[in-house]
Amino acid sequence: MTEAKYIGRTSAILNDDWMDNVPSYHSYMDFHKKRVAAKKQLKRERRIFFTICALLVCFCMSYFTIRPVSMETYDSCPSHCVVYGDTLWSIAQEYKGENCSTGEFVYKIKKANNMKTSEISAGDVLVIPVEGI
Repeated sequence: MTEAKYIGRTSAILNDDWMDNVPSYHSYMDFHKKRVAAKKQLKRERRIFFTICALLVCFCMSYFTIRPVSMETYDSCPSHCVVYGDTLWSIAQEYKGENCSTGEFVYKIKKANNMKTSEISAGDVLVIPVEGI
């Protein structure tokens, strides 16, 4: 330990522990380190959360996409080529059996062709389910 004179006062200067004389520096650095660590933790948690959300969205999109109907299932089923003016109701009335109502057969046609809505357009080829005939 050496002594140094500063305009009328004597101060002890330690070679290694000069920061011990500044207690506010240590408390600030502890606070700063904790704050930086908390920010890093928050960023990590957000990254994990958004990754999980992105994976969930991708899974839902792949699960709920319209899957084409395999024609092997309906090889023996008749088909109908839609012409201008056709509706599912008129097609169902044409092909339905005696034991099935028109509304039920419309539902069966939509299910057999994997349709979400009743919209059809000229040129579409619809598979007609056998169980209604």
